[in-house]
Amino acid sequence: MPKIRIYLWLSCLLALLSGCSQQPKIHQQGVREHTKLAAERETDTKMSNWNLTSKDAELYKGDLGIGQPAHTNQVKSLEVGGENPSIHSNSSSLVQVFPNPSVVSKPGGLVENVIDTAISYLGTPYEYGSDRADPSSFDCSDFTHWSYLSALGMDLPIDSRSQAAYVETFSTRKYSDINQAQRGDLLFFISYLGNSPSDYQGLDASQKTITHTGIYLGDGKIIHTASQKTGGVRIDQIFDNHLQYRFVLGGGVLD
Repeated sequence: MPKIRIYLWLSCLLALLSGCSQQPKIHQQGVREHTKLAAERETDTKMSNWNLTSKDAELYKGDLGIGQPAHTNQVKSLEVGGENPSIHSNSSSLVQVFPNPSVVSKPGGLVENVIDTAISYLGTPYEYGSDRADPSSFDCSDFTHWSYLSALGMDLPIDSRSQAAYVETFSTRKYSDINQAQRGDLLFFISYLGNSPSDYQGLDASQKTITHTGIYLGDGKIIHTASQKTGGVRIDQIFDNHLQYRFVLGGGVLD
């Protein structure tokens, strides 16, 4: 009988010690998850603040369209019914690019490499027509271009119209319904015209030119940069604000 009691006591002690040794790993995992969620939290409410956005000229202007030639070829839009938004290829030819095979994928896939890189630039200042070779400031398409280039070596086109044309041309998963967006997708928007859905109704094709882009994070959130007044690279909720009303195209470039 004493031997049985000693055996049981040793078994309980070993189980207890085993549980203690695992606790730090569980705690560390919880900390990592908390840090990730904190990093992808919405930055603030500036993008929904009418008093700020209505006076923000850079929101109305969008990105520069750096590569746009004198004669552009309009790319067929996915939008069905009504007039198509103006999606222009800003280069003489679009070339499909792929991740550098030497890049080691993060847990969750190469899309997480892109997301981690994008998040590392949170708060980076906005600059209209920023230098594509210098990540110290971005406009919207410079930010998406740099995130994919730095993370995966993918040299996507350098402005929002060309990036939209790239998605239209090469993506195997493109859509005009924002509810189909997946983590890491490029999302494209027309110019800012106001905070109400009515501000975007009845527009003709010339008023639907793509001027803004960002990277979808999932859970209705986007990481992008829109203007100096809104603070540079930031995270915003898409739904129930002007970003949802402005959305025209999205798609994956890793599919």
